[in-house]
Amino acid sequence: MTTSRWARPMLLACVACASLGLFSLPARAATKTKTAQFTQCVSTAVPIPDGPAPDSSATNPAASFAVPVGVPKFKRKPQDGVVTQFNSAGVRISHTDDGDLALFLVSPGGRAVALSIFRDQSMNVNPDPPDRLPSGDGYGSGASSCSGSRVDFGDRFSTSIATPGNFGVDAPITGSFSPEQPLSTFVGGPARGFWTLIVQDVQFQDVGQINALSLSFNYSYKAKRKKRKKN
Repeated sequence: MTTSRWARPMLLACVACASLGLFSLPARAATKTKTAQFTQCVSTAVPIPDGPAPDSSATNPAASFAVPVGVPKFKRKPQDGVVTQFNSAGVRISHTDDGDLALFLVSPGGRAVALSIFRDQSMNVNPDPPDRLPSGDGYGSGASSCSGSRVDFGDRFSTSIATPGNFGVDAPITGSFSPEQPLSTFVGGPARGFWTLIVQDVQFQDVGQINALSLSFNYSYKAKRKKRKKN
């Protein structure tokens, strides 16, 4: 009976002490969400294998190049972060027939977006031989690296890659275009990991290489909130 008699008064006393600030429980470390932007271009020299010969049953070959993206750790453990906005993806590709190529960007989470599929508008009013028009050469111009001029893909660009506008013999595709599929597909997915450009060649007798890949997107991640120093 003694225990039950003192239990309620002791509980009330503890509540009173807490309200007066005489003692307090240890507070958990608060977290906050930070935002950052990843913007980088990486040069490379990855050969694009030639497409299968006519009447061949072989599958279309592909080349790939991946850019790693890091996200700050949280409580000393890796975190993926969350893509909040995808600004652009840029490519510099050397090739002798743009119409042979299909370009895809794949996120670390496995989502794939078609950037350009067999696009080319290069033409010649006097083709030789007459049954085949010469095609555009590559994506971008200048140096075969990040220092050259890249073709940028972004949802905000008003010109579609369906009409690249590279009229002229062997004229490369240049400029900024909206892709075949929206890059906003990546929003909500992980930022950390390898972002991979895949280039597939579906025709015979034209070759090239991947020269550069650039990425620009915003992402959010968890971080510890800094403790304020007491005066």
